Amino acid sequence: MSKALVLLLLLCNLAAARDLTVEQKLSDLNELIAHVKGGYGPLIYKKQHFNIDVDDLYSRYVPLIKETKTNAEFYYLMVRFVAEFNDSHFRANVPTNLETSLGFSTDLVQGKVLVDDIDRTVLPVDKFSFVKGDEVVSLDGKPILDELGEIVPYMGQGFALAAKRRGAFMLTNRRASKVPAKKGKAVVEIRRGDSTVTEKVTLEWKAKGKFTDEFNPNKKLTRSTLRTSHVNYDRIEIEEKNRCSGDSRIKVPEGATVIMKEPFVAYYYPTAKGNVGYLRIPHYSPTDPNPTVNAHVLRFKQYEYAVSVLEKNTVGLVIDQDHNCGGSVNWLHSFLTLFMDKPFAPMQFELLASKAAYLDFGNWLVTQNQNTLEYQNLLPVIELIKTTWLNTNDYLTRKTSISGEELWYPNDVRYTKPIIVLIDELSGSGGDAFPALIQGYGRAKLLGTRTMGAGGHVITLPPLNHSQISVAITKSLFYRPDMVAVENNGAVPDIAYSPSVNDFRYGYLEYQKFYTDELLKLVK
Repeated sequence: MSKALVLLLLLCNLAAARDLTVEQKLSDLNELIAHVKGGYGPLIYKKQHFNIDVDDLYSRYVPLIKETKTNAEFYYLMVRFVAEFNDSHFRANVPTNLETSLGFSTDLVQGKVLVDDIDRTVLPVDKFSFVKGDEVVSLDGKPILDELGEIVPYMGQGFALAAKRRGAFMLTNRRASKVPAKKGKAVVEIRRGDSTVTEKVTLEWKAKGKFTDEFNPNKKLTRSTLRTSHVNYDRIEIEEKNRCSGDSRIKVPEGATVIMKEPFVAYYYPTAKGNVGYLRIPHYSPTDPNPTVNAHVLRFKQYEYAVSVLEKNTVGLVIDQDHNCGGSVNWLHSFLTLFMDKPFAPMQFELLASKAAYLDFGNWLVTQNQNTLEYQNLLPVIELIKTTWLNTNDYLTRKTSISGEELWYPNDVRYTKPIIVLIDELSGSGGDAFPALIQGYGRAKLLGTRTMGAGGHVITLPPLNHSQISVAITKSLFYRPDMVAVENNGAVPDIAYSPSVNDFRYGYLEYQKFYTDELLKLVK
């Protein structure tokens, strides 16, 4: 069979894609509602503090779902339903690998949408002469902030600024698992630098993955509709360019002594009061390409080494935790021992008081050796869940560490001098927890913007029966040392700073000067 015939058959199959019935759509919604009522950790918290009520949402969305005419309309309505909970961990993903891109990425800086990375294999200079930092003004005649406003309702973040920021990443890179993709031609209006004049350029949405029923299946799909012109997503990966990356977006200062560049950046640089250190923390989930390597152990030893060098050679330290995407709770606590000068209590959780939680923690227990502290520490946590579930009407347990430890102790190698931790609205989960802990115990000052407010642990549910939408759901609440819930509150900076347009364009030099000056104020 020829390739042309195969493609023709594919087009026919897609054109006749099976529509979900109203009953199937409502069945999936009811399945999701059951998961929320039976196992969503912040359920009561959201209603008490933010008036987010699952029954009210259900009543509002049922008629909307009944009105949907296509699978795509239903898919994205479900994504928006989950986003209504304003929870960075609670998310729904449409079953598709489709992504469409205009060949460049964007970011939101000081209320402006700016050009970020440009894939020159897709957009050579003669076709797209704009550069990083140029301002995107409109898309297809619509003001770009209005376009952003249509994407934000799909984001569902614990902080409104985080939702806008993540929405900005998707303006020109549409991941169809999260937002409706675009196709065909696009007219982009851009302002160069600080010019008052705008220019327009016509681009084409390029596809990666396959079109299935993300668009209206009743519309005729043509060969051009299904063409898959691949974009180099390794170079312009949306959301992940800075987030979770050990690289630094901040230009290394002149005269700096580089300790290491991989798997994270660490260096120190001269100032009037002595050398200042810089240490990048992208996440708390170490991995290694070699499967025989224990990445958690190796990464801790690498940070331990970097901290030892910084302790000997600096008068103060800047920990860059911008865009941190979280990770292992226990590894985060281990990492924190490199900076603490006294024993500290770990992050406190309220866990679901349910049979499912009891069984989940029991399954975790059997992976531990009985003759270890990890095993013994877990026993009272499991007993707490069981006792609360069987003997009370409480939805959540009282506060406890998730692994049962009462105290963590400073590491033999540790940093003892003043510290400033850089935070932003894209730091979430562990990226909320680390700055909340180190600030709450008085060991460091936070500088930047409030973190995301993703305050619990998360699990992925089986796909919904009919639509196969996948759902990740928050199963607990965790708290800062001042006993304020991290969910929707995050960690709050002691020193406010929002990177400027000049920062974005020129290596964050104004940012660097600002945090260096603030750190030196702490140096005696």
